[in-house]
Amino acid sequence: MKIAYITDSTVVLPDSIQHHPDIHIVPLYVVKGDQPYKDGVEVDAKTVYEWIDAGERVSTSQPAIGDFVTLYEGIKDQYDMGIAVHLSSDLSGTYSASVQGAEIAEFKLLAIDSRAGIYTMGLMLEELIERVERGDALEDVEAYMKQRVEDVRIELILQNLTQMQKGGRISKSKALIGNMLQLKPVLRFEDGLIVPYQTVRTYKKAQAQLFEALRQAIDSGECTDVSIFHGNVPELAESWKRELGDKAKIRVDTLAPLLGAHTGSGSIGISFLKAK
Repeated sequence: MKIAYITDSTVVLPDSIQHHPDIHIVPLYVVKGDQPYKDGVEVDAKTVYEWIDAGERVSTSQPAIGDFVTLYEGIKDQYDMGIAVHLSSDLSGTYSASVQGAEIAEFKLLAIDSRAGIYTMGLMLEELIERVERGDALEDVEAYMKQRVEDVRIELILQNLTQMQKGGRISKSKALIGNMLQLKPVLRFEDGLIVPYQTVRTYKKAQAQLFEALRQAIDSGECTDVSIFHGNVPELAESWKRELGDKAKIRVDTLAPLLGAHTGSGSIGISFLKAK
């Protein structure tokens, strides 16, 4: 059976599947003012962060159902079916649009809600492909992936609250007070949502706390493969990687513009699947 693997542009693919011939990535949209741009196709992360730093109004949008219809119509003669792994359905309508697009195109699709995004979603896709290609039954693969979403760990800190306020995530007064008091929220993925779970005074203290949490996860064996992601602060992310050494597989990635548009420049975080 010939299977296509579909995901979206919030994903960060592990090196092992970076050039897999059967992976198809559907871009979400970054919107500058009223002008939409296809993420990773018409605009890159560097440009999006430049817009944010320049004070431009930047927002995001999911792919249209028609984008998925076009993809599925174009590949249905090449594949017997597809398996899609998408950004958490609580953060975006991408998963739903993919399912609806497949129905319209009459393309057989098994859709999986990653309840996550970025590198963690890429690791889930890697594990899924490994199991399919070794011959596991699709119902077993689906059941495994539904269990694996419980092992997602994504945490990040923000340098300031300005972009969240612009995106309507918090009020202008809360952003103003938080920035004045140097309150730095620590956010994490929880049940498919990005939620604040702690507030730390000063960006430096928040950095130290998150770094120590990652160190402990690596030392305990809970984390063996991790992405340190950042919002346009590569030097900071690279310094974390150097300090952590080679106890785990560590990579540095720019935070996907679709998330960075809401968190702003200066954010830094960690993304991994808990080791089995």
